[in-house]
Amino acid sequence: MQLSKLNRTVDTFTNLFSNNWVVTVGLSGKDSICVAHCAVEGLKQAIKENPMAGPLYIVTTNTTIDNFELHNFILDVHDAATRFGREHGLPIYTKEITPSLSNLPMVEYLGRGKLLRTPMTSNNGRDCTIDWKIEPMKRFLREVKATHQTEKVVSASGTRSQESVIRAANIEKRGETADSVVRTDMGFTIAPIKDWSLTDVWSLANAIEQDDIESIIEDHAKGLRKHYAAGNSGTCDLFAGTNKQTDKACGARFGCMLCAMVENDKSLQAQIDTSQETYGYMAPMVKLREFMVNTLYDYQYSRSMMGRELKAGGFVKVGYNQYSLAYRQDLLRYVLTIDALEEEAFYDRYGYEAHRFQLIGYKELLMIQYHWAREGGEQLAGEAIRIWHEVHTDGLRYPIPNTQYAEPAKLPEYRYFDINGYVSLHECTGLHEDDRHSVVTGRLHRVAKLGTEIDLVPFEEANSAEIRSECGMAMSFVEEWFPDSLNMGHWGKGKCPTTIIKAMLECGLLKLRKGSIPRLHAETQRAQVYNALSTTYGKSFEHICTGASISKEEYTAHLLLASQKQTKTQPQAVMDF
Repeated sequence: MQLSKLNRTVDTFTNLFSNNWVVTVGLSGKDSICVAHCAVEGLKQAIKENPMAGPLYIVTTNTTIDNFELHNFILDVHDAATRFGREHGLPIYTKEITPSLSNLPMVEYLGRGKLLRTPMTSNNGRDCTIDWKIEPMKRFLREVKATHQTEKVVSASGTRSQESVIRAANIEKRGETADSVVRTDMGFTIAPIKDWSLTDVWSLANAIEQDDIESIIEDHAKGLRKHYAAGNSGTCDLFAGTNKQTDKACGARFGCMLCAMVENDKSLQAQIDTSQETYGYMAPMVKLREFMVNTLYDYQYSRSMMGRELKAGGFVKVGYNQYSLAYRQDLLRYVLTIDALEEEAFYDRYGYEAHRFQLIGYKELLMIQYHWAREGGEQLAGEAIRIWHEVHTDGLRYPIPNTQYAEPAKLPEYRYFDINGYVSLHECTGLHEDDRHSVVTGRLHRVAKLGTEIDLVPFEEANSAEIRSECGMAMSFVEEWFPDSLNMGHWGKGKCPTTIIKAMLECGLLKLRKGSIPRLHAETQRAQVYNALSTTYGKSFEHICTGASISKEEYTAHLLLASQKQTKTQPQAVMDF
């Protein structure tokens, strides 16, 4: 590579540290590894003149569905950077960050029923990037600013203009340069290798691998090339040239393995084809992605008919919406099977119990259960936990079926279902604790927004919805408390499935997002209406609500009539002369 580029980038970081900037590097692949190398070298130079320079934070986001092998490799680089900092007396800190629990991909898709992101379903572009990577990074940056009591925190990215036309346009839009700090939505940022070519990146990696340059990745440069070569069908031309066609020689791209914003994950498939021994364990993710892509527009199978937002006049929109509960239950069976088979394969290979990845742990499972219960439609309480026991306790396995791609079709117009009256008719008490089900006891709470007559189950609040896992609490709830209470007859037919929310709140397992209790109370009431309709009439509540729904024209006329009646009943204004 051109040493002038390398030296200039190192000098950029030296100047940042010398001017009391705290630097963060988001580590995710080859480009950001080059940035991290230069940042460390810049810190080494700056600290010679100023022993108080730094620190440097190296951060990686674990979305839980990024390429497993590359993510684990990146965490190895974290360890190497920590050791390097310790050996050279440098303030280098590494951290793995995650999205909030409700925004984890498996919780979004399986719990909340959010649709797989495609160019057609994602109105805001790659909104998954916002939820899974940008928001966690913003949260981390706020923590760094609070820790160091400074606004001088800059994020250094590995974005290069030559990566793609879109990347180049985004860099220019943000006004980022290679040697000066700019303020963006992410705070202060810099793109120190903006003008590097792919050859520059691999030339640096090659020089480190050949021990020509000391680096935090000196023991990992060879592994970096191996992973990218596998993603490029086994070849990796380090000196690819500067034009776009040649640069693709070692330009594998890794990321979310369920990403449907692109037609195929060619790099992942190339890895698997290149070495089953090393990468074959990720093959189930290819199958899962294929299933979710193929069934996305199979509306009758995959979509719920009921909207989750209460419209004007107390109506609910009826028509194809988010994933249906039945579809999500199938997805949960498939994903838990993937996890179980990975545990078995790991034991067979290594001789002890562990895993290379886990898509759904206890916290994710319980958050999925929480979202199912608040939405309504479960036939029995705790169906997500029951499915977990089918797979992990009873040993049932649910292989992903073969599917054909369902083409998008024109959808019928939405209709509207009037939920007014059903809450009182079916005595839907929401989170009000009347102890009808003899499950929840103890102290009660009241919320001003809900009035003084409603006693709610005890609840705790946090910055976002959380599942407590300390002291094995989540594991104990799933593996011991629920099956024990099930054996005692607490969760049989006739028990409203929403009761499990009360139980999770009562024992402190579930913490709610601050200020969300009035909304959750209303949503729980709606879920209880749906559950009561299914139980009372012996048919799916969606079938009942669809049959009782009205057209958009009728709904508009209803709102107009209601508005006119309200106007007539309002007292005449009195003019005071």
